[in-house]
Amino acid sequence: MTTFGSPNKLRERGRPSLLSDYCVQLGSLLERQHTERALITAKEQAERAATLAEASMRQAQEADRAKTKFLANMTHELRTPLNAIIGFSELIQNTPAQTGEHAAYAGYIHDSGTHLLGILNGVLDLARIEAGRLVLEQHDVSIAELIEAAAATHAAAAQRKSITILKRAPATLEAWLDPSKLKRVLDNLLSNAIKFTAEGGTIEIDGGVAKSGELVIAVTDNGCGIPDDHLDRVLEPFGQVEDHLTRENDGVGLGLPIARALVGLHGGKLVIESEEKAGTTVEVRLPAERVRGAQQATQHSLAS
Repeated sequence: MTTFGSPNKLRERGRPSLLSDYCVQLGSLLERQHTERALITAKEQAERAATLAEASMRQAQEADRAKTKFLANMTHELRTPLNAIIGFSELIQNTPAQTGEHAAYAGYIHDSGTHLLGILNGVLDLARIEAGRLVLEQHDVSIAELIEAAAATHAAAAQRKSITILKRAPATLEAWLDPSKLKRVLDNLLSNAIKFTAEGGTIEIDGGVAKSGELVIAVTDNGCGIPDDHLDRVLEPFGQVEDHLTRENDGVGLGLPIARALVGLHGGKLVIESEEKAGTTVEVRLPAERVRGAQQATQHSLAS
């Protein structure tokens, strides 16, 4: 005859199972509550961070707008007297009764005023670009004609230093771009090239299509070159390589930053390669989709 345990013993045997289940459930509950609190805390922290980031972004945007407005107002206020100075200096230069000495003084005033006005325009242009307020007016443009126009603008400055400017680009090569903005880019590149190339030097302007399909316009000089550790600096606003050459030449270091910004508006990039005492090459690289007449330009395609 089988003898079953007493009810008390049965209850005693069941206690460990009930206690274990209770502990497991209690632990799960506590863990769930801890996880929920952690999630709530993380969510609150993320919301605070997002609020701070949004406030910082608004402050940065307001500061940028204030900077642009200040530069625009200041440039306008300075332009008015500068234009008067430039205009009257031209009048003095062209007055027949003036002596040669007075005409020379008027020339100094005119050149200084023009130089200062150029700096102001450069600062304002850079501010407009950074604020996204410069609009591109694009159409199909002949690259050869664009290069020719830029070279013609700087022909007199190059002639004063006996510098030869060589131009190469396929007559059929065209690109979809803003000609005035790209002309400004080439003007800045040529101005720098002439400035830092010794008398009797050579500057080359090549336009073509790279193997990647990109449009490339390269300005190469055999001037003093840029040290490797200064290549990044020359692309920053007001960043110049401090040596006797920069001290002997005018400028505040806005040419390359403005050129890079204008190329960036076209979706392109500015690439600089330079070697001290050997020369510098600055390439304007624009996306392949901007190229027109690429098939006809393949005979003059660039290496990379």
